[in-house]
Amino acid sequence: MTDTKGYTYFAIKTENEKIGLDEFNSYLTIKPTEFKKMFENGKTPKCTTWELSSGKLINPYYFEEIEKLINELEKHRNELIGLKKQNPEFSFVLEVVIFLGDKTPGLHFSERTIRFINDIGGTIDCDIYNEK
Repeated sequence: MTDTKGYTYFAIKTENEKIGLDEFNSYLTIKPTEFKKMFENGKTPKCTTWELSSGKLINPYYFEEIEKLINELEKHRNELIGLKKQNPEFSFVLEVVIFLGDKTPGLHFSERTIRFINDIGGTIDCDIYNEK
């Protein structure tokens, strides 16, 4: 049996290579689970990314994982809106990554999640891969 694996995360991205973690920290009281500076490994990554992640998941119920992420982010709604207002070139994305195994999960977004992402000017992206 092959497990279904994946993760969910919320990312803030910018192609402004002058932006560092301090810029994010000046607006956000929430800390990222990962931060990657543009070109920190030579030619990669192609953009600076601030990320809050669920971590690796095995056979998850994605709806619940997304809701947990939104629960945390909603506490910082006004901070995120302020960051975007001062840096309109930043992009916000809720990402869901699924590596399909034998268990095929459903993918559902609550009205609350969609409203939150819309309110902060973000998008939703889903990457689904067949592991078989």
